[in-house]
Amino acid sequence: MRYRTHLATTLAISLPLMVTSDSLSVESLSIVALGAVFPDIDEPHSYIGRRMIGISNSMKVVFGHRGLTHSLVGLFAAIFIFHLGSTTFGLPLELIYWFAFGYFAHLLQDSFSKKGIAWLQPFSKKRFQSGFRLIYYTTGGIIETLLFVIAILFLIQEMLQLNLSDFSFKYMNQFLH
Repeated sequence: MRYRTHLATTLAISLPLMVTSDSLSVESLSIVALGAVFPDIDEPHSYIGRRMIGISNSMKVVFGHRGLTHSLVGLFAAIFIFHLGSTTFGLPLELIYWFAFGYFAHLLQDSFSKKGIAWLQPFSKKRFQSGFRLIYYTTGGIIETLLFVIAILFLIQEMLQLNLSDFSFKYMNQFLH
């Protein structure tokens, strides 16, 4: 799945959750977006890989694409590293949850790809395809494009339901002070 589809689908799912849990902020949106693209750090041609090329090249050599970063062990390792960083820099614990949510959403979305993912790496390289080989997409294919359009339409509808002027005013004030 391309990064834009990961972002759109993850944001379409997380935005209502953020609103209902009263945790909608620029920070939480940014962190869930980071989590949504982070597993692809093992691919130098991915959106995040192109921005962290040295790390991305190393990750691909050591783990391969859709290797450890596309597993539950990778998720927990990333959460652990993120937690260390957040305690060092005093970031709210809530941001770790949103990062984990975005990361898990990425894994779930990729599990519906034609090839699936190996959820249990490094313990097992067996790939699981969540759609039982009946429901799947191929990267850049028509199904993925349709998912992207549907997610964007949901995001537009969700944003229209929010009082954007209140949101903008509230969070712009955070940056001004």
